[in-house]
Amino acid sequence: MARMIVPQEDEQELGVAQSQNVELQLSRQRQRDTVQSLVSSIILIGLLVVLLALITILSLRTESPTIVTYQAPMPEEERVERPEVNQRARPNPPGQKSSRAKVIASQAVSPISVPIPDNPVPEGPFGMSDEIGEGWGDNEGDGTGGGGASFFGSYRKGKRVAYVVDFSGSMGSTAEGGGTFAQALKKELTASISNLSSGMYFTVIFFSSRAWNLKTEGDDYVGNGWHGLGEPPHTGWYPANEGVKKEVITKINRMPVAGGTMWYPGLKMAMTMTPTPSIVFLLSDGEPRDGDDISFNMKQLNPGGTPIDTIAFEVPGSPAGRLMEIAKDTGGKFVMVHKGERKTGRAAEALTDPKYD
Repeated sequence: MARMIVPQEDEQELGVAQSQNVELQLSRQRQRDTVQSLVSSIILIGLLVVLLALITILSLRTESPTIVTYQAPMPEEERVERPEVNQRARPNPPGQKSSRAKVIASQAVSPISVPIPDNPVPEGPFGMSDEIGEGWGDNEGDGTGGGGASFFGSYRKGKRVAYVVDFSGSMGSTAEGGGTFAQALKKELTASISNLSSGMYFTVIFFSSRAWNLKTEGDDYVGNGWHGLGEPPHTGWYPANEGVKKEVITKINRMPVAGGTMWYPGLKMAMTMTPTPSIVFLLSDGEPRDGDDISFNMKQLNPGGTPIDTIAFEVPGSPAGRLMEIAKDTGGKFVMVHKGERKTGRAAEALTDPKYD
């Protein structure tokens, strides 16, 4: 069989021609790809420009809605006119009518069992007139059913009020205008408790060398009271209804004074009540033996930060200064009763100077 023989030179020319043809096709393909990419990019950019233009046009034509607000007119506060107390006025002696008032006894069952004396309030001047006892209280409430209490002109809103009051032997001292400190205190307690609104609760804690409450048994209240060690005795809340208030007032008027002065037991009994008081009034007429302990341990004694309104009763000088500090430390108010006159602010603070000791 015959075999074809291609010259070597022709083979080289054929290979070169094929290579050139391939390169030409690749170059054309790259050109087409480049053109297609440019066209796609131009189209995409054009679409984006059109979209942004539409968004801009729509935002310019859209009108924001007008927001209309309405605020109701504030109601005008009703101004309550109260009689001002003339600090320089000398108290007038009370009439025989007030001291001989008869006690109205209730036959309703009550948790407090006390005998009702024929004349619970001793005859003679109290050292404070009937007008002062009425004028210092304002009978205000907070408008929400919580109520409030006023004691020697110190008013505070709240639902549960604890009166922690000094019944030491020095409260038997003679007051300005006659009578004793204790008689003036009992009179103000009577006015304050009588003005408590229904729905409120109250209690009274007495202190001297020890502290006791309305449930302490026996006639020797000081001897049977709590000395401040261990757990304090239970002290209950009394509803401020008319029957209970009358019986409590009767027992207060029969309470004797005796012993020295210690503040801690009475305050501790008040601060451990359940629920805790929303109003605390602390009144004293003397220098307590535990005054330093009270000052250093007030946060521990009053962990809830209940405001304590203090009343220095005819005791200017350092004891009054301690009471003022208690009020300041707890956010309470300080009142000074000096020579039958009630003083607050700078006038009261001036009487805490140790020069009066």
